[in-house]
Amino acid sequence: MNLKFPLLVIIILILSINAYCQDIPEDMPKIFYRNEKTLGLQINTNGWGLGYRFGDRINYFEKRNYEIDLSLIKHSKEIKSSSFFLTNESFVFGKLNYVFDLRAGYGKQNEMFSKRDPGSVAIRYFYSIGPSVALLKPIYYEILYPVNDSTYGIRKEKFNPDIHTSGDISGKSSFFDGIDEIKLVPGAYLKAGINFEFSQTETIIHALEAGVMIQAYLNSLEIMAVDDNQQFYFTLFVSYRFGKIVNAQEISESYLKKRKKKLRIFNWL
Repeated sequence: MNLKFPLLVIIILILSINAYCQDIPEDMPKIFYRNEKTLGLQINTNGWGLGYRFGDRINYFEKRNYEIDLSLIKHSKEIKSSSFFLTNESFVFGKLNYVFDLRAGYGKQNEMFSKRDPGSVAIRYFYSIGPSVALLKPIYYEILYPVNDSTYGIRKEKFNPDIHTSGDISGKSSFFDGIDEIKLVPGAYLKAGINFEFSQTETIIHALEAGVMIQAYLNSLEIMAVDDNQQFYFTLFVSYRFGKIVNAQEISESYLKKRKKKLRIFNWL
């Protein structure tokens, strides 16, 4: 995937921080958000994915995040090809496995710039870390082989770079072929980014996120029949999150006054 789009979005979002004031508006609703539940749709520089996040508020400005994500990891050399046999079937020549990454993480989120009114934007930074596991599911292809001078048969085989050419492949077989051959590769990840929450109401969440993620595995992930399959990944991502607030409670005036005092001291320094 082209790096320019996610990188450009991240730069624009980070620069937009300067447009907001770090103080708390006087007319801001005094709500203490206890929990948040959101789903996320993500694109990144090596694939795409989705995830669930549960946020437990520590105080008005901080919360603990617990998340589970599932994403598809692609190789930079994946190029779709079409069959020579007019089957309208496309495939990635030389691809050995689908690779799905399952992650479970813990992290924190801190609100840097609060909403000035329901139609404005709150800006937060976040990070998370945790274990992951890559699931490698073999891909089976429909391989053509000659029966006689005028007849061809089809058999299901995994790609073998020593004997198969693009002209031998009629297409991919069912996704479920090879499901019992899945291999697991343990790993870990670290993710950090910025969250822009722009909901119009107090109980619904709509947000855009952008950031970076580092993934590491015990072994290289065999995606393609090449020598440069990777063990470590550095990716940029952009995601859209939506969900709801649950168990909302009011926040005390005394806490807001203390927070404002700290922010004024910070700005003076």
